[in-house]
Amino acid sequence: MIDESRLAKLAAIRAAGVLPYAERYERTHTLIEARDLAAAQAGDQAAAGQPVRVAGRVLTRRAFGKLLFLHLQDGSGRCQVVLDAGVVGEDSVARFQAWVDLGDHIGVEGDTARTKKGEPSIWARDWTFLSKALRPLPEKWKGLSDGEARQRERYLDLVSNPGTRERFRFRTQFVRAMRRYLDDHGFEEVDTPVLQTKVTGALARPFRTQHNAMDMECVLRIAPETWLKQCVAGGFDRVYEVARCFRNEGMSPAHLQDFTMVEWYAAYWNYRDNMDFTEGLILHLIDSLLGTRLVQVGDVRIDFTPPWPRVSMRDLILDACGIDYATLVDADALRAAIAAKAIRLEAEGLDRMSRGNLIDQLYKKVSRPALVNPVFVTDHPIDLSPLARSNDDDPARVDRYQLVANGWELINAYSELVDPLDQRARFEQQVSARGAGDEDTLPLDEDYLRCMEHGMPPMSGWGMGVERFVALLTGQDNLREVTLFPLLKPLDGGPGEPDDTAAPPAPAADGKPTEQAPAEQMSTEHRALLGAPADDLDDAGLSWTAARALFDEWVTTPSLRRQMEHASVVMGAMARARGANEAAWRVLGLLHNLDFDRVKEPERHCLVAAEALRAAGLHPAGIHAIAAHNDKGLSATGIRCLSVLDHAVSAAEAVVGLVHASSQVLPSKDVADLKLKSLVKRFHKAGFAANVERDLIERCAGAGFELEAFLALALEALQAESVS
Repeated sequence: MIDESRLAKLAAIRAAGVLPYAERYERTHTLIEARDLAAAQAGDQAAAGQPVRVAGRVLTRRAFGKLLFLHLQDGSGRCQVVLDAGVVGEDSVARFQAWVDLGDHIGVEGDTARTKKGEPSIWARDWTFLSKALRPLPEKWKGLSDGEARQRERYLDLVSNPGTRERFRFRTQFVRAMRRYLDDHGFEEVDTPVLQTKVTGALARPFRTQHNAMDMECVLRIAPETWLKQCVAGGFDRVYEVARCFRNEGMSPAHLQDFTMVEWYAAYWNYRDNMDFTEGLILHLIDSLLGTRLVQVGDVRIDFTPPWPRVSMRDLILDACGIDYATLVDADALRAAIAAKAIRLEAEGLDRMSRGNLIDQLYKKVSRPALVNPVFVTDHPIDLSPLARSNDDDPARVDRYQLVANGWELINAYSELVDPLDQRARFEQQVSARGAGDEDTLPLDEDYLRCMEHGMPPMSGWGMGVERFVALLTGQDNLREVTLFPLLKPLDGGPGEPDDTAAPPAPAADGKPTEQAPAEQMSTEHRALLGAPADDLDDAGLSWTAARALFDEWVTTPSLRRQMEHASVVMGAMARARGANEAAWRVLGLLHNLDFDRVKEPERHCLVAAEALRAAGLHPAGIHAIAAHNDKGLSATGIRCLSVLDHAVSAAEAVVGLVHASSQVLPSKDVADLKLKSLVKRFHKAGFAANVERDLIERCAGAGFELEAFLALALEALQAESVS
């Protein structure tokens, strides 16, 4: 909120005839340059220092007699400034005291010097007001302690946290060093379209938009692959692009919807040449930017010392779970094998997935999370790689690899398919899979096929997600921490702008504010279905027997039934810990996903169930708590977590997925053998069980539980019930 006292100071500055927002200020040195000059000087308060003109944001101030000590910060760093009333004049110091707040920008002209205590400083001869801040900075960063607040107000994160600034400078250095390496090895940088007429370049769901002038639908680039290959066909033997890409898929610590990809292609190479070059490139980047080949991410240490193992995807999956997909010729056979092993794949549309996408989901579930040190995963199945060259000895697989470390795919690479007839046949297979319901497939691309039919040289190439690699090398487990301004849901005041004039949100049980949804965002239908949120229920309005009858009628998928029953167990434990109505809380846990088997549109999930639950007599506040856990439909419904009960349902339904996923990587696959330390570690491990909505688990705070205490409560409850 705008500080009224700052507005008064702004008026005083204007009344004095001073511009509170200057046009410019000529600097001779950055603050770090001035500090270095002062540090090189001998003695204290040296009168014959180096004259400098600097500017920056006022971060600290303290008075000591007739001296005023400040710390200014600019893009280079911080330096102390001393205003001496005997030098600048008492009136000047008085104006500073009357006008300047922390966060304001000023210019200073003075001489470098050391203080009596030896602190490198600038002894001011004059100062100039440059810019008034109307909002205060977070005091010692306490006001922006959670991740989303830092990401939403990244400018404050950058001001207050030198580590954040250095991390984003590292990202810049990383891309610059990669460009230099590729340039030095004969690659040429090009620029290809972001707005496209068809989905191409990778298996992913696109963002769609309307081109009004041409009256047609367009998509945002998923990857620049086919365009770069056309460059190679046109005579660029080695080509690369630093490309912004967009994929309309799930959010997790290891996934972003818009991200930066570096992609390159080299004529006359195969994927083994590619692997050799890649190992050299990555080691060069690590050596030059980090100076060590040991990278720490949380409590995981990754050793990049070469050589890196090269292991086939088939062998990795076979070793992990005993399934040999090479012997299972279609999707139904593979689905049956996965079910026989009781492996739960956490992805939508499994019953419609093609064989290739099922293999990919299985690999991501049983193999990839265990890969810590860098590994080249090679020889993928052909139906997972529609743009890669099939292997000469085994046409069922392709000449492809992925570089994986810390459970993250860092690089994806092929020997590229340059046979136009083979490519056409694979596109047609993709079209058939789409017709069968698999949306993550590629359409027929006649423009690209026409290029291929004019002749392409043998080639190999790869794509690297910049955010993932930078996150790994800077020890971050969330890609948002290496994205300056990640995509976030707008705050309640409107698109991207909080409403400071609105009443503050009501506090949750732990005193923390919760978000209120604007009434106009919720349709009349939704308001009619949902009652006011509540922290507890005297009576759910629905007995356990009646709830089980509804559950048995609506819920048929075994894995979903297990998840809902386990959520009921956790809800019961939370109620006992809070002294709340355990019977009512368990009913909500059991029914929270009642319509999931029947409703495919995210914005309708929970609302269809709400009608049935209201008819059955469930308390309106219970219906609200169930509906509030559906974040995927939030933009359509506006139904947010507001109460203790709301937060409890969200946290309980999400934590059972984490517990189950963590138990499945144990040799016994038994939750009874799962340790709390392991569960906490896997919560924080990016890439593990990426579909588990950790932000929902963190809503335990709104129900009055610290995160680790909540994980312990959930684990103990599920172990006591002997769930698996």
